[in-house]
Amino acid sequence: MPPLPLLLILLAGVAAAVAEPPIPSPAPPPLSPPLPSPPPPPPPQKNETLYELLPLYGLPAGVFPSTVTSFSLADNGSLTVDLAGPCYAHFEYLTYFEARVTGVLRYGSLTGLSGIQVRRFLVWFNVIRVKVDLPPPPRFVYLDIGWITRKLPASEFQSVHTCDSSKRCRLSSALATAATWFQDFFAQF
Repeated sequence: MPPLPLLLILLAGVAAAVAEPPIPSPAPPPLSPPLPSPPPPPPPQKNETLYELLPLYGLPAGVFPSTVTSFSLADNGSLTVDLAGPCYAHFEYLTYFEARVTGVLRYGSLTGLSGIQVRRFLVWFNVIRVKVDLPPPPRFVYLDIGWITRKLPASEFQSVHTCDSSKRCRLSSALATAATWFQDFFAQF
């Protein structure tokens, strides 16, 4: 049996270890500061055009066709664009613009769009969002048409496209080429 004084010393050591406060663990390193969000663009100037405003929001100027007559931008980002009338513009897809297009303008995107449709495989789809990859200058423009997202080169939107106001829909260039070939082929007979 161990002597009583040795047992008391062991018990005192255990009691002292339990009674001592634990050694604090080192504080975790501070989190890196979040990336700064882009500064909000200035409100539109009185004589500023939509084509001058869009690049301030990181979007290419040619998102809308050349027939814009007026636009309004509310403080909450609501954008209303009036065109001279409904028209068709040809990007990679044939695109239809109603006389009035509405949406919400944020840095790098136009969301909640109404009044723009694209034709893909002879079917018209509503464009609900246009966004670009950031930081500027964008390399790609993304069109959200329902649950489908189409990635197009941003260079296609750098210049403002003219609008064809006729009610007829033009065939895409591939279909037009095929139609011309068939016409030439059958003209031989």
